[in-house]
Amino acid sequence: MGTYYTEKEVLQDFYSYWEKIYPPLEDFHRNWLAKNAQILRVKKGQVLYESDHQQENLYIVLRGLLVKERYTICNNNKQILTVALPNMGFFTTMHYYSHSPALGDIVAVRPGIVLQIPYKKIKPYRNNDKGIDTLLQLLMHKKKYQLDHLRAMDGITLATDRLFYLADNLPDLYRNLSRQELARLLLTSESSIYRAKNLFLRRKNSR
Repeated sequence: MGTYYTEKEVLQDFYSYWEKIYPPLEDFHRNWLAKNAQILRVKKGQVLYESDHQQENLYIVLRGLLVKERYTICNNNKQILTVALPNMGFFTTMHYYSHSPALGDIVAVRPGIVLQIPYKKIKPYRNNDKGIDTLLQLLMHKKKYQLDHLRAMDGITLATDRLFYLADNLPDLYRNLSRQELARLLLTSESSIYRAKNLFLRRKNSR
């Protein structure tokens, strides 16, 4: 049985996180979030956004795990494009300033709690409030950092080497994704992930 979190508890954790990146966090920011964000309790497999449907929302993970995924004909499976762990987010457009739909559906692969904030609630405060700007900039930086490393992995041929790269450079993904999810992210089989993880553990223990 999983741990149950109240909405008050997860919001307080998020405020504490926000305060670390923007120390003068004020009651205004808490009130703004409480007024403009919708708290969603999501189930495993729940689709929050489909890439062929127009949306302008920001989703921030408080608990659980979201992915962007798309169906690939070549392996008849759903490829994971990017991952959002707690205190990370997804935009439903290519980026915050874009009107082009984001690639891939946004899906919950763990039960959890997510904040949904419409762009229209953010826009009046962009470049007018440093606390909100700082939060958005960090979310965009985390997205870019992950995408840069995932693109770098595209040039690595062997599945074992791709897993080693992921474990070294994106350790949170390595720790939090299941074997099946890693296979969908790295475009390989679960058996290849199993062998690569064993090799990685042996390499780690031999150091």
